[in-house]
Amino acid sequence: MSSMVRPSATEVPLATLLVGSGGRYSSLIRLLPLAITMFVTGAVFSAAYPQLLAEASFAAGYLVLLGSMVSSVLVPWHRLPRKAPLALPILGLLAIGLARVGSQSVLDVLGLMTVFPAIWLATSDKYRGVAVSTAGTAAIVVVPLLLAGTPFTSQQWARLALLPLVVAAVGLTVSVITGRLEAQTRGLRAATFRLKAALARAGEQKQLLQSILDAVEVGVVAVDADGNTLLTNNPGLAEEHMAAKRAQLRGAPRIEWEAMGEGTKIMYESDRRTPIPPERRPVARANRGEIYSNYLFWTEEHGRRLAYYATSRPVLDAEGRTTGFVIAFANISALMEATAAQNGFVASVSHELRTPLTSILGYTDLLRERLEDSAVNPGPELDIIERNAERLRTRVQDLMSAAESTLSMTPVQMDLTAVVHSAVESIAPAANTRSISIINEVSGPLVALADPDRIGQVLDNLFSNAVKYSEPETTVTVRCHKDAVAGQAVVEIQDQGVGIAEEDQDHVFTQFFRSETARNSNTKGFGLGLNVVKSIVERHGGSIRLLSSPGHGTTAVLRLPLGTSS
Repeated sequence: MSSMVRPSATEVPLATLLVGSGGRYSSLIRLLPLAITMFVTGAVFSAAYPQLLAEASFAAGYLVLLGSMVSSVLVPWHRLPRKAPLALPILGLLAIGLARVGSQSVLDVLGLMTVFPAIWLATSDKYRGVAVSTAGTAAIVVVPLLLAGTPFTSQQWARLALLPLVVAAVGLTVSVITGRLEAQTRGLRAATFRLKAALARAGEQKQLLQSILDAVEVGVVAVDADGNTLLTNNPGLAEEHMAAKRAQLRGAPRIEWEAMGEGTKIMYESDRRTPIPPERRPVARANRGEIYSNYLFWTEEHGRRLAYYATSRPVLDAEGRTTGFVIAFANISALMEATAAQNGFVASVSHELRTPLTSILGYTDLLRERLEDSAVNPGPELDIIERNAERLRTRVQDLMSAAESTLSMTPVQMDLTAVVHSAVESIAPAANTRSISIINEVSGPLVALADPDRIGQVLDNLFSNAVKYSEPETTVTVRCHKDAVAGQAVVEIQDQGVGIAEEDQDHVFTQFFRSETARNSNTKGFGLGLNVVKSIVERHGGSIRLLSSPGHGTTAVLRLPLGTSS
């Protein structure tokens, strides 16, 4: 990071600001008003009164003025101490005084020219300059009277007092105005330096943000409310957006400019088959002010299918008004390929395991029948074989369900309570074995639009978890009701088990996740059941959530679309 720009502590006089930054000819520029006025006045009065040219004092005054002008050019006043150039306005007062003495009262008007040196002194040295200019003006008025050797009349006393008072008033006014202007100038300079520092910090922060964006493998485009690109780490995305903006401004049809850039790509929904219409594409959705997260889509680029997640968020000002939006694109092709490879491997292994398991269970049933026909007690060993084979077949079925990219289902008008009763009957033997009571509070029909087999699979899984993670001598209660406002059929399965820690509740539906409580228990599993449950429920347009706390059991709340009673 570059160091912050700091305001300079040096105070610059207003005179310097008005005539330049102390350059070589700045003193000459300040002296010019007096010089031009005196030379023009002298030329005019010399033509009218030729005798003035014979007066030594008159000529000396103009020589002093000419010498001041020459020295203002030849002497490098800008390199000398700041107050050194004040010698020039003092020489100007001397020139006025000599010329006025030599004019023998013909050029009394020269006294008014003391205003020019007075202004210079007041702007450069404030109140001391006012004192010097006032004293010099008084000397210009008094010296001729003293040289004449005549007594002062009342008129002369008035003239003696009036001109110095006028010069003092002008000087004080200029000095006060100069002080205020210099204070304002310092404030403006400080504000300018602060603005420069703020701009420098903003530039550094923008560069830092750009560096961060360039370092991440996520395409980002930030635009303002008018569609102008503010920031991007993907020039291609910015060009596409600007092309769409230009098409919109020239009056192109909406469908054309919304699809510009995006429309030149072949884009598909998450199923990789359904084309995405122009109005559903990420930039077009953001242009309409839509907010979305992890919008999965596929594109055809250079003969290869690529998967992306798109996320859109508005940019808000201090008052909460939308001033633009940001779209982020994440290439998840490698993740999707890895997931597909994992699912393929799991499906392959599951299919390989299912065939021998079917044979084991089939021959176990055949062996049991033969032993019973022979009046021989099969013994507990055969039950153990059958029980473990069934358990393994359940795990394999979970693996196969988790590996299915598209779960097949056929929603129909079904009585949800009938499926619940069937699931209760199925779990009853396992519950009795663990001395767990199933309290079925379901009564009357409750029609839902769902696939009976898939919902049966969901309920079997939920009841199995409720029984597995409950202590003996506890209860599992099931209820059903209709939420007419939401248009949903609701099933609640409540147990008195170990519960789920709050930090694990957001992850229980994740594939292969098992909570710490489950890992520490004697219950085995792959962490697939609830993931399959969520997939089935969401494909029905429903929802599933768990309400739980450690040591206080868990309530699974299943919501499905309502059906029609007919």
